[in-house]
Amino acid sequence: MEKRYQVFVSSTFRDLIDERQGALKAILELDHMPAGMELFPASDDSAWQLIKDVIDSSDYYVLLVGGRYGSLDEEGISYTEKEYDYAVSKKKPVIPLLHKNPDNLPRDKTETAPHAWSKLKTFRQKVESHHTCVYWEAAEDLRAKLIVGLTAAVKKRPAVGWVRADNVPSEATLREVLELKSKLARAEESLEQLRTEAPPGTEDLMQGEDSYPMKVGFTVRTQDYTRTSYTATIKPSWNEIFGGIAPALINEAADGSLRNAFAKFVERFTKDTYQDDKDIKGKTFVDVSHHDASNDVDTCLVQLRALGLIKESDKKRSVTDTATYWRLTPFGDRQMVQLRALRREPSPRRKKERKESAGAGDE
Repeated sequence: MEKRYQVFVSSTFRDLIDERQGALKAILELDHMPAGMELFPASDDSAWQLIKDVIDSSDYYVLLVGGRYGSLDEEGISYTEKEYDYAVSKKKPVIPLLHKNPDNLPRDKTETAPHAWSKLKTFRQKVESHHTCVYWEAAEDLRAKLIVGLTAAVKKRPAVGWVRADNVPSEATLREVLELKSKLARAEESLEQLRTEAPPGTEDLMQGEDSYPMKVGFTVRTQDYTRTSYTATIKPSWNEIFGGIAPALINEAADGSLRNAFAKFVERFTKDTYQDDKDIKGKTFVDVSHHDASNDVDTCLVQLRALGLIKESDKKRSVTDTATYWRLTPFGDRQMVQLRALRREPSPRRKKERKESAGAGDE
């Protein structure tokens, strides 16, 4: 939707007639709407209120400063400075354009009274201390710099602006937009739900507490360094397999790193399974080997992928990086948290409540 902005142009008048005309034309060329106090000179309180109202409704404030301070109000402040102070108080974006060398201006375009010249210098210093100013020497020079400055201000600080009434969406159109937004929100909610649930069709696949047998070998030694080797079959559940390797995928993992995570899981699971066996208890594990590691890991990768827990990463990498990378799916991340997050023990009071609740149910 095309916007137009109202731009308030503030300056002294008689000494900057050509410059103001150039500024107004520049604003019109940008398809914006100029406004200025020459249309309503601030001769009394009602006129000043009108000026404030126009500044309030303006989107940007352009300040032109030449060699004159301008006519004063009853407090001895020029109306140009008064307008500037009001625009700043209203946090309007200010585009200040100051004459580069006001000392070189013709006598009829500068202040001749010392006190007025002093006020002009003080005003310039105030503006320069609060803004990045643009300096000009001729009317045409000012016009070009105003176009650049205003364009930059619009890009940097977009204002509310104005639009033609026939470009404003009708009530019916707004209703349609709101309905579409509502449908989109529902669709996104459904998509997020699908992403954090098991994919359709996985009900018949081995998963959860179903076990997957793997053949392993391990060696233990006694304190006198006598070694004994064993072969065995471990039967971790799919939850145990996934819970064991999932943390390695939190920030994605190369295929080699994931296979190392599988190897560590098999070693850890084997030790946990047999360390309390009567023939092994008290002995030290020397090594653990996975007899058919490549085939078992490939099978596990396919199964976890089929269950919607992991997927191959589609992140773009350099052309020289040909490795395969894996990552958790949203569903996989959720399952990992449920499997690996630590749960606190119920308090004695909570245990008692559960027991009483269970007893009440039995009656």
